Order: sequence, then structure tokens, then C-alpha cells
Amino acid sequence: MPDLPDMPDRNGEVQTLELVNEKTGEEETYVVHDVVEIEGETYYVLQAEADEERVLILRREGESLVTLDEEEHDRVVEQLEEYEDEDGGDDEVDR
Repeated sequence: MPDLPDMPDRNGEVQTLELVNEKTGEEETYVVHDVVEIEGETYYVLQAEADEERVLILRREGESLVTLDEEEHDRVVEQLEEYEDEDGGDDEVDR
């Protein structure tokens, strides 16, 4: 796994990660949209380069990113939506 960025580059440079699709076993490229800390955990909001409709939220665990269970996903999405409401954003994050 490549080095995980702590935060997206604020200089406008697009940061990407290569992840292996668990279903197909193929590598896919994801754009890092945001890295946030919620309740002491670090979460990555990623968008697939090949399919802009596909957005993932993964939790950092050491040097790995792990899939969220439904309860954790819902809790994190709720927090992200609250942050966006505070910032005036209108993007939605889906599973």
C-alpha cells in the first residue's frame, strides 16, 4: 500500500490512491477528496477515477484503509453532512 496522505494537498494538486477492489481483485485509482478525524478515528473520503459516482469512506487503521460496517458508515456520513452544513457545502456522500 502506498503512503497514505494525512490531508489532501491544499495547493490544488490531486492526490490519488491505488486500492484493490475486493470483489474483482483489480487495482482501482481513487482521488482523495478529504481526510477527517471523527471521534478519534481518521477517515478518508475517496472518489473512483473511473466512476465519479462511486464514493468510498474508509477508516485508517495503521498503514491500511478498512471498510466500515453499516452502523459506522451511517455515523460518519452524518458527521460529514454536519461539517458540510457548517461550511455551506452541498455535496452528498453516499455508500
